[in-house]
Amino acid sequence: MNSNMRSQIQRSKELLSKFRGIIKESDINIVLSDEVLMCFIHARKYDVHRAMKLLNHYVRMTKNYPDLKNLHPLRVKHVLDKGHVLSLPCREQNGRRVLILNLRNWDLTTCSLEDMIRCVVFCFQRLVCEVETQTNGIVAIIDVKDFTLHHVGQFTPNLIKKIADIVQDVFPIRLQGIHIVHEPRIIKILVAIFWPFLSNKIRSRLFFHGQSFATLHQHIDPACLPSDYDGSMKSMETMHFSNVFAEKNYSQLFDCFD
Repeated sequence: MNSNMRSQIQRSKELLSKFRGIIKESDINIVLSDEVLMCFIHARKYDVHRAMKLLNHYVRMTKNYPDLKNLHPLRVKHVLDKGHVLSLPCREQNGRRVLILNLRNWDLTTCSLEDMIRCVVFCFQRLVCEVETQTNGIVAIIDVKDFTLHHVGQFTPNLIKKIADIVQDVFPIRLQGIHIVHEPRIIKILVAIFWPFLSNKIRSRLFFHGQSFATLHQHIDPACLPSDYDGSMKSMETMHFSNVFAEKNYSQLFDCFD
């Protein structure tokens, strides 16, 4: 073990000790592993006081939205099998995971918006179990091709607030960019509804590309994108979330909050 690695281990121990001391003085009575705590520490760039604030927000979310607890694979399998949520097999040029929310051909009779929300949280929990992802974060691509007014109508005020809570200041994942592609004009209605719930940070990381993948390529190297977005990888039709995160290896890191 080299000196750099020993230094990192020692720093992690000190941060964990300080974090546990802060938690002990709070009203959180959950047995939390070192691995879970490091997710929150990494998400807030090693600032344990900000990590504590994030942990409080996460615990509050599990109480406010009990349907987001006990997210086992069978609860989201039908969403994943339709290819609505994907993680690309390679990281983009900055070492971030690329998560795709593919809303093409979204059949609301078999997959509700709440199903979709649960699936995204489930995938977030898998992604953040990787130390490299904790450090580098993720970027998201949301493909809203064929989005209709009927889809927009599913976004009630309560669900909009729920989504906004999840993507900002609640989940221990660094969301570095949200890229909307194939957006029809009606998306402007949805964005206008969401806007007041979004922080300035999230607003600044929201990008609209329409049918132009050239602008998407300015943010994400096409070598890391599927052919659907003029990238070098295979089509999304050939991908499944389990290709990157095999079901047998699904981490139970966040089960302590159930």
